[in-house]
Parts: sequence; C-alpha cells; structure tokens
Amino acid sequence: MSYYSELAQNLRKRGCEEDQVLTVLDEVKDTAETAGTTPEAEFGTPEEAAANHSGKRARSTGQATLNGFGVVGMCCVVVYALWPGLFDFMNPVLSNFAGMIALLVLLVIGAFVAGFIDTRLPKGFETPRSAADR
Repeated sequence: MSYYSELAQNLRKRGCEEDQVLTVLDEVKDTAETAGTTPEAEFGTPEEAAANHSGKRARSTGQATLNGFGVVGMCCVVVYALWPGLFDFMNPVLSNFAGMIALLVLLVIGAFVAGFIDTRLPKGFETPRSAADR
C-alpha cells in the first residue's frame, strides 16, 4: 500500500471528510515535491501525519459499510431463527447453522469492501510519478 493510501485510511479513521482527506493529501504531496524528498521524510509515518488532523464524523465510510453488512447478516440470523424450515433444502449439517454461516460470510465480504473503501484515494488526487514518493 502506498504512503498516500495509508494516510487516506488513517485520516478517514480519524473522522475526516473526503474534502479534508483530499486537501491533506495534496498538501503532503506538494510539500514533499517542493522539498524534493519523500512524504515519510517530511511528515513521518502515515499515522503520525494523520495525528495532526481530525474530523467531525464518528465513523468512516468503510466502517459504516461494515456495519451495514453486519445488520444484513443479523437479519439472516433472525430469519433463520423465525423460519428454520426455509433452509430444509440444504445439507442437514449446514441447515443447522445457515443463519450463522450467512452472518460470517457477510462480515468477511463487508470487511474486504470496507478495507477497499477506506484505503482508496479520493477522486481528484493524482499520485506523484516519482518512484521515491511511493
């Protein structure tokens, strides 16, 4: 993962909105290019650079997405608890745990989707072409 992706992820975890993330990333990139060094040399690790910023949101978009997948998974557990006969077409062993299996599958998928959402670079940000900045 690039420095900028990690910084974007850490900023989102600290509650920064997308416009704040884009502004900070642009400032880091411009400062590093002006100084002719890497962002890590100028600002330290992505965690240290993000520590100087905070936002007003309580959750990042990725965390909210994971919560959504968890709610859908819990609905699967409730549906299974209320109507276990819906799963009679499955293998007897699997049908006993169908609600929990659905919950676990949705949480794993949600974790991957949330990770992708939180580590993506915002629209409008172009990573530097220099190999030293990656």
